[in-house]
Amino acid sequence: MSLAQIEAELERLSPEELRRLALQSWTAYVQKEGGIAHECDEEDSALLAALDAAVAAAEAAPGTGCTADEVRARLRSWISK
Repeated sequence: MSLAQIEAELERLSPEELRRLALQSWTAYVQKEGGIAHECDEEDSALLAALDAAVAAAEAAPGTGCTADEVRARLRSWISK
């Protein structure tokens, strides 16, 4: 099946089928690339800037999400060294 045929069929797939396809295609990609490390540097200035921007955006829309302190608390619980 060509890539064009696959793309043409995407509109007909259910959300569950699309999820399964996405997972399978990502898994195949990672395997062909030799694996991708899921690590980040907690001192990465770009990462910290992106997190700060996300927090600022969340605080700009009060009542629609978590406060900055709640986000930071969640991040601390997810981060392991």
